[in-house]
Amino acid sequence: MNVIIPSYNRSESLRGKDYFFMAKYCVPKSQKDKYINKVGINRVICLPDAEDGNIVKKRNWIIRNIPKPLIMIDDDVSKLVYWDNRRNGKTYLRDDLPKDLLLDVFNEFISLAEQFEVKMFGISQNTDDRVHKEFEPFNLTNIILGPFQGHLEHDLNFDERVGTKDDYDMSLQQLNKYRKILRFNKFAYECNHGNNKGGIVSYRSKNKEIQYCEAIMKKWGTNIIKYNIPPKKMTDLLNANNVNIPIKGV
Repeated sequence: MNVIIPSYNRSESLRGKDYFFMAKYCVPKSQKDKYINKVGINRVICLPDAEDGNIVKKRNWIIRNIPKPLIMIDDDVSKLVYWDNRRNGKTYLRDDLPKDLLLDVFNEFISLAEQFEVKMFGISQNTDDRVHKEFEPFNLTNIILGPFQGHLEHDLNFDERVGTKDDYDMSLQQLNKYRKILRFNKFAYECNHGNNKGGIVSYRSKNKEIQYCEAIMKKWGTNIIKYNIPPKKMTDLLNANNVNIPIKGV
């Protein structure tokens, strides 16, 4: 198992550096010294600067060059959380997943993904207790987003044409070809990428987001994925208004 954190110009703000202690940072060669100074030489993997340039190119370099099973985590993810037994008959309470359990949990993710015969797995992106589905510990047709994604052996690549919508697109590619992906709803990631300097924040703009939204809608059709264009607010461009997977399943 390889745990990789793609990063760009964020050596000073690596929020999960100590929590994801087993992870290695994948950075352009020109930035390696800055990262080595923060996490040590054994936790830095370099790709050629020409292979970098945006998150999609970097993710493609990782899935082509890093042996699988592979888990990719965004550099602004600070920790994982989980929901456990109901307490006082009211609601599920969220707890932080202790970092000394991470390797065991990751290995369980991989084992179950292999048993389900999926090529991609992930966890919930929502830490809101009110929407946690305690009756649905996993599902096989829900989108997996970029901050936490796992890959077994497959031959799919991230599509550079859809830019920052590459995570939605990869999930749709996986579902289209393999008919299922595995998402564990018990677990979620906690991140704050909106105001973390560097990474995609350094080049994200309203016009580019509109371009990427239009590109992915053109590729898959608005019956499959739809964004509000023109947007009323920036968040309309960050999360799909509707994702409809026409596959029966959990």
